[in-house]
Order: sequence, then structure tokens, then C-alpha cells
Amino acid sequence: MRFNLLSNTPIPITKPTVLIPPNNIDIGLTARPNRNGFVAVDLGMGADPETFTSALVASERAGMPSWRFRKEYLRDWEAQSGQPVFEAEWLDWQRLREREPLYCLDVRDQCDLEGEVMRRDDGQPIRELHKTPRGRIRVFVDPSDSPASLPAGIAGGRRSFAMGIDVSEGVGSSDSTIVVMASDTKEQAAAFNCNRTHPGELGRIAALLARYYGDALVCPVRKMHGITTIRAMVDDGYTRIWRHAAAGRLVELESSELGWKKGESSDELLFGRWGDALQNDWCKLHDMETVRQHTQYIYDELGRIVFQSLSSLPLEARARHGDLVVAAALAYRACLDLGLYRMLQPYEAPEGSLAARRAARKARRRKAQLQEW
Repeated sequence: MRFNLLSNTPIPITKPTVLIPPNNIDIGLTARPNRNGFVAVDLGMGADPETFTSALVASERAGMPSWRFRKEYLRDWEAQSGQPVFEAEWLDWQRLREREPLYCLDVRDQCDLEGEVMRRDDGQPIRELHKTPRGRIRVFVDPSDSPASLPAGIAGGRRSFAMGIDVSEGVGSSDSTIVVMASDTKEQAAAFNCNRTHPGELGRIAALLARYYGDALVCPVRKMHGITTIRAMVDDGYTRIWRHAAAGRLVELESSELGWKKGESSDELLFGRWGDALQNDWCKLHDMETVRQHTQYIYDELGRIVFQSLSSLPLEARARHGDLVVAAALAYRACLDLGLYRMLQPYEAPEGSLAARRAARKARRRKAQLQEW
């Protein structure tokens, strides 16, 4: 009900009725009838002017993009449609790190001294990575590079690497992609994208590259053609593949399913973490094409994350799209489950030095304590 202010008599609400019109900072006051006979009232910030002062509203508006303010405060659910997923200022830091690759790699068959192709027991050719100026794999961090820092008491070690893979059909419609990332600095180490690579061939290339980077932890998409890529890696003898964990629990339990179970880029578990890493500058991208593709992601009218050129296509068609952004997000996700270093070598003091004598005394005391127990 609403009341006539002159006669103080109630007036029935039979249709949505604007009692206070909206403005640029408030949704106003609208009453609408429900099926149960009651009247619902949509309240905005104007319903509590003591809390939502002009200064507070201005502060909230300044702290978020205009589309986000319109959606969260003015309840304009289509406000984010067409807006970029990765803010321009997030990518500005990454553009400063863009550089040419150290070298490029590609795949070739191994040959013996007579030039004959060497083959495995099953008749398949033995393949290897080799450096070539026109290689499809762009390398920005060599796997032999020493870590930037090591834990106290450690004299040496190697960096750990993770790999993300997004898979397409390999028929020219979209790229299949690989991104390698260093676990200690979350730095992009390598990138690969090709729209003519079959999912099975992609798996064999990924196995070679993963071994090149010290048995990297590989996180491929599982859906659709991702299963073919995973099977090709396993058949090639490479099994260090990330396993999907059960989400929605306080503790994520490991399951038996290899690879990222969801393939859509709009999955908040994947892009949410990756966007957070970019916003807080927790990662480093070197490949110009990888950074550029981040600018092509937008929100559609339903708030889903889509590639701009695919926004008009059905959801199933979008899921078949593979690119470097998804591969980078998968590589970062795998890094979160990976140790920073491998092959650590503890520091050993020279024999007869003060540090060596202290270590010997400490070992003798520990041995004596164990004997007493």
C-alpha cells in the first residue's frame, strides 16, 4: 500500500510504482506487488542517508570502475557488458617487461650418423627440440638459469617450472597454446601458439618441452580435445600432470582426474586467481602476444568472461577457443601447487673450519639425545 498524503488513505499497489525517482547515485524507491499479496520495496542508498553520505558515495564510486559502481550500487546488471576483464593499469606493468625471446625452439626427428630417422620400439620416430630462428616455441627464460635467490643454508639448486596448455581442434579456427612459467618468480619462461597443431601432436610437443624444463608440472585443459592431448602425453611416457582437486571445500582433495576439469575461460576458479595475480603484480609476462591477448577479454551481457571476437558465438563455440591467456592462467595455477626449487644442494662448510666443527658437535649432541630416548 501507499498513502495519499492529503487524505491519509491507502492506495493499492497493483503494478511496479516509482515512489522516489532514481538519480545518478541512487536507485530511488520502487514498490512492486508480489504474488503472495505483499508489496516489496526496492531500497537503495537513499533509504539510509545518514550512512550513505555524499562523501561516502563519492569515495565508493572513486574506488571502482564506473561499470562496477553501476552494477553493485545502482543494480544495473548489464553495466559491465563490453568492459575489459583485465584493467589497463594491470597490463601496464607487464608491457614494461615485454622483450624479444632469447631463442626459439621447434621439433624435429632424431637421425643417426647415416641420416636415417631413429625410431622407438613401436615404430614412432624419436623426436627432439632444437634451436631454430623460425621456431614456434619462444623461450624467454632458459631452464639452466640459476634461481634469483635460494633459502638460507642452500648452496645451489635449479628452478621449478609449471606449464599450462589450452587446446583447440588444430584446423585453423583458433590457437592451441602452451605457456611455461617459473615457480619461484611466476615469470613467463616460454610460449607456443599454433592453429594447425593437432591435439595429439600438441601433447607430444608438450611432453618434450616439459622435459626440457626439468620435468615441469603440466596443467592442461581436460574438456573436449584436451583429453586427446593428455592421452598423447601419457602414451609418450610423461605423467607429471596436474590433477584436478575437488572445489568448494575447506580442504581441496586430490582426485584421479588429470588436467583442469573445466575448460571455459569464465571459470572464476581459473580467471579469478589469474586476474588477482595481474592486479597485484605477482607475475611477470615477457611475450608481447600474450600481453596483447589479455586486452581482448570482455564481459558479455550476462557477466561471463568471453574473448571479444567470440562474444556473439554460442557458449559451446567459445569453449573450443584456445589462447595464451588461458594457458598462462593454467600455468600460474600449477605454480601454486609446485615447490619453488628442485635439486637443492645444502651448503657444506670446508673440513676443519669453525663452521664444520660446530656442525660436528651439533650432530654428536643430537645422536646422544636420540640414544637417551
